[in-house]
Amino acid sequence: MSRDGAPPPAPSRSDPSCPPSPGIVGDEVRLGLLYPDSGNAASLFGPFRAGVDARLGVVNADGGVHGRSLAYRWQDDGSQPGVNRTAAQRLVEEQDVFGIMESTVASDGSAEYLHDLGVPVTGTSLDAAWTRFDNMFSYSNMIADGVSVSTWGEFVADQGGTSALIAVSTLSAASGELAEELRASLEGAGVRVVGTVEATGPIDLRVVGNQVRDSGADTLVGTVTGGAFGQVVLGAKAAGADLRVVLSPSGYDQSLLQAFGSLLGDLNVNLFVDYQPFELDLPGHRAFLAAMGRYAPQMQPPNRQASLSGWIAADMFVRGLAEAGPCPTRQRFLDGLRAVRDYSAGGLLPAPIDFTTSFGQLGRCYTFLRVAPDGQRFEVLRPAPRCGILGT
Repeated sequence: MSRDGAPPPAPSRSDPSCPPSPGIVGDEVRLGLLYPDSGNAASLFGPFRAGVDARLGVVNADGGVHGRSLAYRWQDDGSQPGVNRTAAQRLVEEQDVFGIMESTVASDGSAEYLHDLGVPVTGTSLDAAWTRFDNMFSYSNMIADGVSVSTWGEFVADQGGTSALIAVSTLSAASGELAEELRASLEGAGVRVVGTVEATGPIDLRVVGNQVRDSGADTLVGTVTGGAFGQVVLGAKAAGADLRVVLSPSGYDQSLLQAFGSLLGDLNVNLFVDYQPFELDLPGHRAFLAAMGRYAPQMQPPNRQASLSGWIAADMFVRGLAEAGPCPTRQRFLDGLRAVRDYSAGGLLPAPIDFTTSFGQLGRCYTFLRVAPDGQRFEVLRPAPRCGILGT
């Protein structure tokens, strides 16, 4: 303390009293960005980077975090766990990043490596690694070892579904893991799962449609990209499958409506998201859309699911750096963000997250939307969000 009782001034961004830290280079924090720019999942995750650009653009225009600007180096993991690990090693060992923002189906490839080094990771949780390693922060977990959530099964049962077929991709471990989560949820609600159907491209609409019809299922659930799932739905429709409920965690995207909307309007096609949908037009949505227009104008339409995920991943990193203080280290980041009890991504989440208690838990609350009869928009289904219970 100084003589007048005031706290000493905070160290400046270039203060030599700050301990050296990877990724802290003068007036800049160097981050890593890891996502599939190629491979079978590239179409799903491509917009993630644009959302990161938008959020970092805003924070840098506001002066950065504790006076430091945020920049990133990026790597493509090709949608493959082995490549994901190699890409993470390049970011950490060759490009000296402080931490990583990540969205991919292959994050399990590098998860243990990054944890052992204490590297902070924020992003989209699409495999169980996000619930096993406490250096990884996501706003929602859909996959966890040995546990499921009742929300999805209860929704299908409420819609009249009694038997389900799950569309999966055998090329994606995350697809298979999510399929098991959905299976447990459906069966817990009394919906019988009759099997799976392969939805890895190229998809033969006639063959896959016949498989859906012949299964006798009245419900079709997907754990694949929106484009792949849309093709399965169209194949099922052409084959005359009698479906009461169609449900997918992906495809909440104007591009899906542009490609399939006119053909899906007369089906009960539903999607679920783990954030506040754009139809609610909240202040957080307006801030996101304005930033996308300024810092990522190439992404059209801007209200893409993966773009919003990128925005939230970058926002979590901004919050972690703020909590780490003017002399950030990886450990201070981890300790600071893990102590946050009210993270809401600027109101974009259904409810604030308490990071002190949420680690390792499956998300319970989701908002369900339906493709409108005209096939041109999504309708929010009430109640929103729907929150289930955790169970095995």
